[in-house]
Amino acid sequence: MDHPRAVHIIDDDDAVRDSLAVLLEIRGVPVETYASARAFLAALADGAEGCVVTDVQMPGMNGLELLAALRARGHTLPVIVATARGGRAMAAEAVARGATALIEKPFAPDAFIDAVSEALGRG
Repeated sequence: MDHPRAVHIIDDDDAVRDSLAVLLEIRGVPVETYASARAFLAALADGAEGCVVTDVQMPGMNGLELLAALRARGHTLPVIVATARGGRAMAAEAVARGATALIEKPFAPDAFIDAVSEALGRG
């Protein structure tokens, strides 16, 4: 992990992952990207700082399972869950598992930046 206080973006869609990274990088925010939840967990260092932005629907381990794994390992990084299939049930489950925020795709760039800024403020 190159930067201890980075925004960690986990999404299996290359285009989404890259576009979110660019939105943050042009604002000077350090970003680390991962194509899967398992890749992120393998790279995650104890004491990592920053926040996590994860897609819900991913092969292998979905975003809610990632959130549960983080909490089970004792990590308290703020987590923003992004989903194309939102709704109250998904939001309730994400919050129950410790998510900082749930954002529904497609979302406006400003809404994404605001969610990340708030999460970094909590981290």
